[in-house]
Amino acid sequence: MQVTPETRNYRSQHTVVQHSTIPSQAKGSKKVCARCQKPIAPGSKSGKTTLKALGKYYHEDCFTCHDCGSLLKPKYFPYESLETKETFLLCQYDYFKRHNLLCFVCDNPLRGLYYTAFGERYDEEHFSCTICSAPCGVKKCFMYQNKLYCKYHFLKYYSKRCNGCNYPISDQYIEFPKGEEVYCWHPECYGIHKYWHVNLSADTLGLPSFPTVQYVKGLPDADINPTPKELDKQMQAFNSILSRTWSVLYRFEEETASCISDMFQYLASFDQIKGITSTALFVLKIECLFKAIGSFDSFDKEQQLQNDSQIPTLSTPESNNSSETVNLKYSKFPRNLSTKIMIYLQLLRKLNAEDLKVNISSFMSVITGLTHFLKLLTRYGLYSALERNKSGRSMNALIKFLREVEKNEIYENDPFSYIDLSINATDNCAACGKYIQEDCIQYHEKRWHITCFFCSNCKRKIDPRDLSDATYNKILKLVICPHCSVADPASVTGFKYVTKLAQLIFLLKIALIRSRAVMEAQMRTKVAKNPGRSDSSSISMQQTYIRTLNDIKRLKSRREYVRVTHNKQDARKSVVLETGEHDVNNAPSQQNNSLVIRTDPPLPSENIRHDNVFTDTKTLTLDDISRIVAAEHARELRPNAFTYFKKLRESDDETVGVVAKKSGVYYSELDERELTLIKMINLSLLTLDQRIITEDLAVTKLIPPSLKNEKTVPSNSFWWKMKFKMNKEAKKAAPLKVFGTPLDSLTLKWGVESDLGVGPEKIKIPIIIDELISTLRQMDMSVEGIFRKNGNIKKLKKMTAEIDDNPGGVPDLSKENAIQLSALLKKFIRELPDPLMTAPLYNIWINAAKIEAEVEKQRVFSLVYSLLPVPNRNVLEVLMSFLCWTASFSHIENEMGSKMDIHNLSTVITPNILYLPNSGVPNVSINDVSESYNDAFAQNEGEDYFLAIEVVDYLITHNEDMGMVPKFSMALLKDIQKEGLSDYDSVNKFITSKLQNHDIDFSEFEMQRNIEMKHSTSVVTKGEVVK
Repeated sequence: MQVTPETRNYRSQHTVVQHSTIPSQAKGSKKVCARCQKPIAPGSKSGKTTLKALGKYYHEDCFTCHDCGSLLKPKYFPYESLETKETFLLCQYDYFKRHNLLCFVCDNPLRGLYYTAFGERYDEEHFSCTICSAPCGVKKCFMYQNKLYCKYHFLKYYSKRCNGCNYPISDQYIEFPKGEEVYCWHPECYGIHKYWHVNLSADTLGLPSFPTVQYVKGLPDADINPTPKELDKQMQAFNSILSRTWSVLYRFEEETASCISDMFQYLASFDQIKGITSTALFVLKIECLFKAIGSFDSFDKEQQLQNDSQIPTLSTPESNNSSETVNLKYSKFPRNLSTKIMIYLQLLRKLNAEDLKVNISSFMSVITGLTHFLKLLTRYGLYSALERNKSGRSMNALIKFLREVEKNEIYENDPFSYIDLSINATDNCAACGKYIQEDCIQYHEKRWHITCFFCSNCKRKIDPRDLSDATYNKILKLVICPHCSVADPASVTGFKYVTKLAQLIFLLKIALIRSRAVMEAQMRTKVAKNPGRSDSSSISMQQTYIRTLNDIKRLKSRREYVRVTHNKQDARKSVVLETGEHDVNNAPSQQNNSLVIRTDPPLPSENIRHDNVFTDTKTLTLDDISRIVAAEHARELRPNAFTYFKKLRESDDETVGVVAKKSGVYYSELDERELTLIKMINLSLLTLDQRIITEDLAVTKLIPPSLKNEKTVPSNSFWWKMKFKMNKEAKKAAPLKVFGTPLDSLTLKWGVESDLGVGPEKIKIPIIIDELISTLRQMDMSVEGIFRKNGNIKKLKKMTAEIDDNPGGVPDLSKENAIQLSALLKKFIRELPDPLMTAPLYNIWINAAKIEAEVEKQRVFSLVYSLLPVPNRNVLEVLMSFLCWTASFSHIENEMGSKMDIHNLSTVITPNILYLPNSGVPNVSINDVSESYNDAFAQNEGEDYFLAIEVVDYLITHNEDMGMVPKFSMALLKDIQKEGLSDYDSVNKFITSKLQNHDIDFSEFEMQRNIEMKHSTSVVTKGEVVK
């Protein structure tokens, strides 16, 4: 136990009182009452009319409490005011009240053992459950509406319910606002939903459900189902499996994301050996996932193979509404993932080719595909494990799945030491000599197609169910069926069935072994031809990549910040040992003069958990890889993003110095005042160019209102909230549906802070947009015709009606397929009353696209983009980023892929976001196909149709740059803030003067023409600057 700081303060105060020199009255002089200042009559009987305290005399009637006026005889408590240093005489109640030592329940002084919890203090009797009066306990303290409850009754009646699993929340939770609703999540449930779009529940974990029960005061607590012991056991089981599911899968995600990041880095920097090592480590880790998926097979091999199934049958979230069979839908993902790895190995082997031209765009789809298909496999694996839990009413399937996935953590370095294959290992069938990609039969190094597995004697096909009895003659190299093996004693057993997933891993390992041998030979040849060569470009590219990596981690930590709050609080136990109590009948030497409290030290927490589990800036997840690829792609598209490139030659040993030319400030980071000034600045620049804003354009509609120079009021103050609320309510009525509602009203009423933007801050977008894009990112986007096909029209109508009937909540979209959801997203955007890129800006977008000079056109696009209303710009930022990511699945291998590259996506999206509402384009109904709408749009818009597509194409391609404020705009913003300008006319005058004096630096849009890639070294020379 320890003495608290407040105790030491109390003791020092009373020490002062004890030793203060109070003027005493001389012997024989008249005694004066210290309270009423009247003389005390002599000759009174002792103790009846005269009392002495702290060297002062009082009438008996005047010896009262300073606060409440009650008589103090015989006990009183001196208290020194911290402000005036004056000593008061108090009664027991007011003395303890001044020291905040009253029981929160009974309001009586705490004169012994007491507890502190939730900012209040309780005596031992009242530190108990309001319902059952059971002691709360130091580590089991819960509060609801200022009343204490035991864990059992709190969880049963009052605890918040997790929006994901619907289980009661006992301690930590996350509050996630969506529109006017606030949803609570277990941190782990929120993480699982966020990363894999899967919700855990009691039935999918094989646990009994926990229905909500209403407590009625006055009635006996007769419902004891479950009992306290059963509830505690149930919650422990739930918390254990929940924590394990989150920790194992999140670590797997981090480990594999780290491998893919390294693969990307080493491919971009032409480092073959490190690239092949990272790939080998990645293959070993996904092998654990493949084995985990295989662990679902709870039935025997006869059932596996009776229908010649290639892989275990799994149910998927989308299978109920998909035209594809479950097997076909699932079987694509392992094949697609292995195909991406094979393509990556091909790129690595070709890095030393003389005529190779490698850029980020050439392997962007490879890296993005790796992350996406691995994410899909993890999601389907988790979902299928939960479905098997549900059918089996146990959590065995999930436990086995997690156990296999967790084994990936043993692979940390030197991956080739775990690959026990010879370079001569064959991937061909021993019978037909053809490549084996499906499940097969294995005997040591030899493998057979299941269709090629015949007995060498009787020529009968050997049923895979008879593998354990089939034999192989090593000398004669003959396969013997169980019937013929009796006559061949030299043959031995040893055949094994190999699943499709295991065969894919085997093929990848063979490719790794062969690729490493080829690369090592290439490296020896390269070193022999160029001894002592230092590759400066590789070092430069690695430095650039590391800088991008750090930027992504930094942005992630801010964008994904989620505050964790607590239901439970550990209580502190204290004991009042001494008080400043005095007795007028005791001699001064026998009196106590200080308050002493002894408090237990805080107990160590059993599970130390961070307040925010999603902001670890040292690690990456698979979702971050696509952002890294996009950032590197944007860097490649603007080679002038870094100034002062030094010329690189094979003999150069210098480090390349770079200076960033971008502002580094995103629109999402600016406040409302700064955004308004940016609009004024950029609109002024546009009005000075008559090619962009002609006389017939109504510029006045675009001018932002003048800023008022009023005192800054904190946004969390009462009057600010009242003003905002009143203004908000006066402007617009609350929308009643989602589709066809203005974007600003919809965002205000049913918006959510989303992390789907490109900047470091969350941006507010409608719930429907956030849910649709988040769900689509968890689906197979390589399906042909994504965003081009309409999906099921009848189902589209039904989904629209469901969403409109419940605007604050979105139905479970994971049950639909990608075609259906992309059509729904397109429908929502098309039905906005004002186009997403706004009708007032339409002609300005088109005029900007007509500019021939590419650099000038890009600068104007950035100016027009800043004029969009905030809700429109936020949705456009999220949409363009998503479409750029979607385009990376346009081609996978040969004829596979969605065929929807950036140009094709721009063609189908443009008529929905950039058009004139009254231009003659018909308002198509949901029954009309998209082609008819696009044709009508093209006919009515004429030449502008192609220009509009060009605009959208540019926005998708440069989505990363568009989310960032131009550097010249930020510089002008600082100048205007210094000048104190707040209206458009003064800003326009200031900008006009700046432009006439050539005092605006547009150099960030300059382009170096002759940047050249040659062999494995980037050669950058000085060239013409295009302005």
